[in-house]
Amino acid sequence: MSDLGLLRFPINITNDYQRDELCKKIGKLETSRQKPILVKITDVKEKRSNAINRLAHMWYRNCANQGGEYTEEQVKCISKLKWGVPIMRQHEKFNTTWMKLIAGFPTYEEQVELMQYLPVTSLMTNAEMSSYLTHFKNLMGQHYDLVDPKLEGIEL
Repeated sequence: MSDLGLLRFPINITNDYQRDELCKKIGKLETSRQKPILVKITDVKEKRSNAINRLAHMWYRNCANQGGEYTEEQVKCISKLKWGVPIMRQHEKFNTTWMKLIAGFPTYEEQVELMQYLPVTSLMTNAEMSSYLTHFKNLMGQHYDLVDPKLEGIEL
């Protein structure tokens, strides 16, 4: 069977771009009685926040798998510290808590490790998460082949 590349299933098709990309991939698949392909189509309504979260985790996985220098969890922690914390520091309560925490975790490495336990992206609004992912894509997309957000029905 041909490789589906970065296309993951299930996939929610919400626009013409997604449909056309899926059709291209399906059209290239080798099929036979010994290796059939099952396609199931259903109506689904997904919350935007779920789609954004799924995209973020796909990107963490893309970077971990392609780079090999960090695990998916490490990519997530580094990203939360690099892009998530600055976004969330705009909130007074988060910023106050952050300033107290970094007094006990002064080094970069300690702060990255802290990200495993500190909610950052889960506290974000959809707009903040979109900003976070835009920053991630702008830098990490230069080095890694990231899943196209349009395939997930997301415009950043």
